[in-house]
Amino acid sequence: MNEPVYMADIQNKLHEAGLFRPEERIVLSVENCVLLEYYTGKNYSYRMVELSTLKAKRIFSTQKPLAESGYQRALDKMISQTVDVPNPDRPDFNVRAKNLLQHIFENILPRYGMDCRKNQIDLALEMLQALQENKLALCEAEVGTGKTHAYILAVVIHNLFSKQKLPTVISTSTIALQKALTEEYIPQISEILLEHRIIDKPLSFVVRKGKSHYACDSRVKGYQSSISHNGHKEDKELLHILNGFFTGSHPLDLDGLPLTDYVKARICVERCDRNCSLYPICRYRGFIRKALSFGYDFQITNHNLILADVLSRKNGRNHLFPQSGVIIFDEAHKLLDAARQMYGMTLENGELERLTVSVYHAIGGNNPDKAEIVKLCEGMLLQNTLLFEALKKAAGISYDKNCYAIEIDLNCILALKALKSVLRRLSVLFFTTSREKRERYDRLVSRMEKLDVKLSILRNYSQSVLWLELTGAVACRVCALPKQLDYLLFEDMWSENMPYILTSATLSVRGDFSRFKRTSGISIAEQNRIFETSKASPFDYQENALLYLPQDISSPSTEDSGYFQSIVEHLENLIRTTYGHTLILFTSYRMMEKVHVELSRRITDFPLFCMGKGRLDAIGNFRKSGNGILCASDSAGEGIDLAGDILSSLIVVRLPFPAPNPVLEYEKSLYDDFYEYLNEVIVPGMLIKLRQWIGRGIRRESDTCVFTILDSRAGRRYRNDILAALPDMPVTDRLSDVSCFIRSKKGNAYFE
Repeated sequence: MNEPVYMADIQNKLHEAGLFRPEERIVLSVENCVLLEYYTGKNYSYRMVELSTLKAKRIFSTQKPLAESGYQRALDKMISQTVDVPNPDRPDFNVRAKNLLQHIFENILPRYGMDCRKNQIDLALEMLQALQENKLALCEAEVGTGKTHAYILAVVIHNLFSKQKLPTVISTSTIALQKALTEEYIPQISEILLEHRIIDKPLSFVVRKGKSHYACDSRVKGYQSSISHNGHKEDKELLHILNGFFTGSHPLDLDGLPLTDYVKARICVERCDRNCSLYPICRYRGFIRKALSFGYDFQITNHNLILADVLSRKNGRNHLFPQSGVIIFDEAHKLLDAARQMYGMTLENGELERLTVSVYHAIGGNNPDKAEIVKLCEGMLLQNTLLFEALKKAAGISYDKNCYAIEIDLNCILALKALKSVLRRLSVLFFTTSREKRERYDRLVSRMEKLDVKLSILRNYSQSVLWLELTGAVACRVCALPKQLDYLLFEDMWSENMPYILTSATLSVRGDFSRFKRTSGISIAEQNRIFETSKASPFDYQENALLYLPQDISSPSTEDSGYFQSIVEHLENLIRTTYGHTLILFTSYRMMEKVHVELSRRITDFPLFCMGKGRLDAIGNFRKSGNGILCASDSAGEGIDLAGDILSSLIVVRLPFPAPNPVLEYEKSLYDDFYEYLNEVIVPGMLIKLRQWIGRGIRRESDTCVFTILDSRAGRRYRNDILAALPDMPVTDRLSDVSCFIRSKKGNAYFE
């Protein structure tokens, strides 16, 4: 009869009816009644409330709070005074949870200026149902749907009505979204739910990053000592910052501090060892212990760290996260990229050389095996050179000027076999040597073991997609990705008996999730575990957007000067027609730079910016300009918010078909028919990317934007595919319509 766990909706009902006194709380529930406890300052007063009539009756008072031995007396008294007959049709907890969630969206959030949107409510209810039914939920929600509020509230309400109180992990691919979650969404929702008595304490969260993002007290102390005696003036400010770690003025997180990457690499957490003199009072270890203690409602992290935890558990190492009740992947379209990084392998031609240097520094003059170790290292360097020479000779298809397909031949196999033999002999020598330099030797053995694993992957080359990347004048690396990545992801994640929510604005092509499910391994799961939903944007594209597909564009070509001139002329005409306020997206840095140079010569009445690699300041300058033009690559095609009139014209120079790469080449080999591969892999990949790009144009309900695609294929071969994939909006092939649209939608200040 006692149901103290499931009080959320009852507490809210009493709060909304104005029946709660300050600090009053529910201590018991029975049938259709609850018992409220209130401390008057002298004694404890108890009254019951009938939920059907919302009538309150005083029961008794005591000098001490009601003990468990007094519960039965209180229950008997409540039942004896209950007028209503117990309701046999009282809704179960799942229904109660759904009713409460719907009540929040329909009746509570609008009081705080949040619109009641049907798509958002439906999405939140579907997410809640997926959690209740332990589903793998693919939840596509276009810009403006409000998916973040939807999944946070869905999981909070689910946890309130769940017997298993486990933390929720929210994984993102951008720091911007993490900041929004911790500084805006979760605190705002927490405050509202507290005010309406739906939760009893604030929602708590912790942000989790890789260890290289945190300061190591021991390494900070060592680095501080190493530069304190230099007497350099430029180190004075740095020493002041480093001292802040010990005075408590700086957090462990290094990301917000004005430190160079070089300094961060010298003071970040590298390896925690119990032999460290600061280990008993280590702040980083304390942070990790607290993060793993189930003390937080939410663990906020990124896709890479989630996958690192998956692989760590798989290999029998330490867990990076506590057991979770649900994992939410926001920006889930980036999950596969993260998986390829984490499950992939790279071996640089300089890795074994760096290991050799470390070995020479470690052995000293007293090591009895020094002569053998030196000989082994010399052999290792020779075989390393032979391996990479063989790999370069085996280079085949060129995907770009620095990336080549490779095949492992006999020379590679011989070099790999010799390297593995050397590494294993070295690891034995260092593992069995004296304890004099045990910690240093253990680190060397660990590096040798990791390199041995990499060599084993190359030795078993038939199980991986391989390619060679040239990263410098002489530097290069061989890369490998498991061919069965989808099966690995299924085995390591989706086969677990727990709910997942994967959400993004672009997971499907016209509502078909097949490609995402296939590449992520979700398609291998039992079909009754998979839940799919797609919610359209609430924004009025019919009224506020226009799609311009000019017909007089030459076919895309990197060599045709006529094509280049045609693109530049169309860009100039569009920029003048829309009075700047333009984002131009390119698929090629070379094309972007050429166009930028030419536009700089032609257009001087609008500020022009170019976002090269790592030039994030160009976005800020574009925002401040008011009416500028920003030439950018794919990095500006997603994850940035340019709301308002600053972005009123978005131009796609060339359809974003995926560039040829070793993984796509492998996927191609799985299809007997090229056109089947084109229609199931290449075109869907292009459409998903295009939707991401177009999603930059309208970010608020009041935004208006012209979308232009300067690719002849958009108006011909792929026209129907594109129109079906993009939001429904008017389409034109006349520049005059663009002018009329801008004139009709923008105020006078826009043209000044």
